[in-house]
Amino acid sequence: MATDLETLISREDPALVERARKKADAMLPELRIADIRKLAEMTQREMADALGVKQPTIAGLEKGGQDVRLSSIKRYVEAIGGKVSLTIELADGSQHDFPV
Repeated sequence: MATDLETLISREDPALVERARKKADAMLPELRIADIRKLAEMTQREMADALGVKQPTIAGLEKGGQDVRLSSIKRYVEAIGGKVSLTIELADGSQHDFPV
């Protein structure tokens, strides 16, 4: 009989689960930044050229544990011809879009 993920998590030490969640949350911005570049089928070097920076700067943006500013994401997306908007979902389930 298979055990679902929530059951396995509930059996773990709460401190361990919290550390894992924090680490996963920290990884999300990095994954999304790299995914934006990959959607544009660009290398880090090509993205660096588009932004007028060096390749290690792009690697740093995509590196884990970075607290990437919204302004940096906007600049990153605009360098490949895209636009950024922010969607907020409130507790009542309503969603609101804002141009950035």
